[in-house]
Amino acid sequence: MTYLLEQFRILVEYLILTLGYPGLTLIMFAENLFPPIPSEVVLPFAGSLVESGQLGLLGVLVSSTLGATLGTGLFYYLGQRLGEARTRSLIRRYGSWLALDEDDLDRSLALFRRHDRSVIFFGRFLPGVRTLISLPAGIAQMRLSAFLIYTVLGTFAWNVLLVGAGVVLGRNWERILAVIDRYETFFWILVVLAVGYFVFTRVQKGRRGRA
Repeated sequence: MTYLLEQFRILVEYLILTLGYPGLTLIMFAENLFPPIPSEVVLPFAGSLVESGQLGLLGVLVSSTLGATLGTGLFYYLGQRLGEARTRSLIRRYGSWLALDEDDLDRSLALFRRHDRSVIFFGRFLPGVRTLISLPAGIAQMRLSAFLIYTVLGTFAWNVLLVGAGVVLGRNWERILAVIDRYETFFWILVVLAVGYFVFTRVQKGRRGRA
């Protein structure tokens, strides 16, 4: 894992230092299409370049937010045009190429149906959700203007946190990865507990209904 992280860091550094802000936009666009590419690595590194004076803070935030919004926008467009049945069929057939499966889609659909617009904003902070949450928004024919507003706001806030961490840590930006690992572990523990509570309450209601 350390080797892969180092190779990815080298690639990110090359693209950003060679192409500048367009390179960062391209990487963030790809990060939303291919979830294995972690923004948790890209953005703190970009923040370290801001700290060293090689990039400007505003340019980093604008270009990273633009790239991420374009990436999620593509999923929104696909959901809107294809609908749930065809989207599900495509994920079954080709989802493994993007490290996606139907369970990912089901989780995103369930979240969107329960929380509607708010999950578009807060979904940008949730690992495993931030990319796919755009699909149910498109499937549900959510207004494009509302989708873009919530997506841009959530994406910008997430980017500020990670880029800011990179600025603070500078050359030691990789330290943030350990914090993010704990955050993601805590998040998935909460998900498991929430699912367990939901199943437990449904079983209890079923038993009372049969009594």
